[in-house]
Amino acid sequence: MLEKYLSQRALVQNVLTIDDLLQKTAERKRLNIMMGQTFDEGQPVDMMKYALFMMDLGDILAQKGIEVSSNWLIADHFITDINKEGEAAQIREQVKKRVAYLQRINEVYNGNIGVILSSELSQREGYKRNLAVLMREAERNSTFREAVLRAVPKERRDNPSSLQYPFEELATIQTIDADIKVGPPYEIFYDEPARQFAPMIGFNRYVAIHLTRGFPFGSPNISRDVQAEIEQFGVLPYKKNSKGLGDYRIDPLNDDPQKVRKLIYQTTDVRSLVDLMVISEMAQQRLQNEGGKITFFAEKGLDMVRELSTLSFEYGDEPRGRPYMESANLIDSLLPAYFGSIHNPLYK
Repeated sequence: MLEKYLSQRALVQNVLTIDDLLQKTAERKRLNIMMGQTFDEGQPVDMMKYALFMMDLGDILAQKGIEVSSNWLIADHFITDINKEGEAAQIREQVKKRVAYLQRINEVYNGNIGVILSSELSQREGYKRNLAVLMREAERNSTFREAVLRAVPKERRDNPSSLQYPFEELATIQTIDADIKVGPPYEIFYDEPARQFAPMIGFNRYVAIHLTRGFPFGSPNISRDVQAEIEQFGVLPYKKNSKGLGDYRIDPLNDDPQKVRKLIYQTTDVRSLVDLMVISEMAQQRLQNEGGKITFFAEKGLDMVRELSTLSFEYGDEPRGRPYMESANLIDSLLPAYFGSIHNPLYK
């Protein structure tokens, strides 16, 4: 069941690696799942895909007799202390809103995912020890340092603090004792080298699972560079204003239903519609206590995307041709699925 669930191509983009995961499930009686996330003031519907996936994965592993612990790591100190992206008071308010959203998802969809703040985790003695081990190894071992640098964007590698972010993240993963890390596709650039250099110092060789890309709704005008980034990695699932596209994302807690309907009807990229249907089907299953099963759109959604993309499109284009007509039929199914399994349950 585990391999089949992870083979749903419109849900799971990549697993590093399935062999490592199967070995862990065969040898371990307890496994820890985590997802790290930054945030802004919005609460994107994309976060639900990751939340529901973690709940389903935990249930599937529990059926194998494995005790599962799942946690969201809220990267508040990464934002304030490392990336210098905002004032501490503002970040605290955003954290409260994000935690409330995640807890509401837990309540509605029968999840049991914990919340850990990086600001609190970073004060633990175990975290400090793990970070110190990484720093010492980088100073004495050039091979290790070069391996870690592969997790840093090329343009940042000459920065004296270039190793801080990957070291802080790996120290976090080790302190949580994560066996499985769930994240968006762009994290492959961190996870691949991290999985290689972690065993050099006795850290966990965790399994990385990347879910499928997310796309904006509506028909935004997007520059060529940003469009290329979205095609490669999608928008960030945990920041509504990722790529400056906050007006073209859905926030199920804060967006007016009429706004959501209008945004969906104006969508020219069928991939975002299929992705929302995947999330809606997963949500409906959990409402019916049937989580962890294969869903139609998660399994067949990419085939539908190919069928409906017989004409090329660019963001900002007017809807046209057969793909638009078929997308309209998809919307007729999507709207009741979204409001019935996501919007209405979250508001009850």
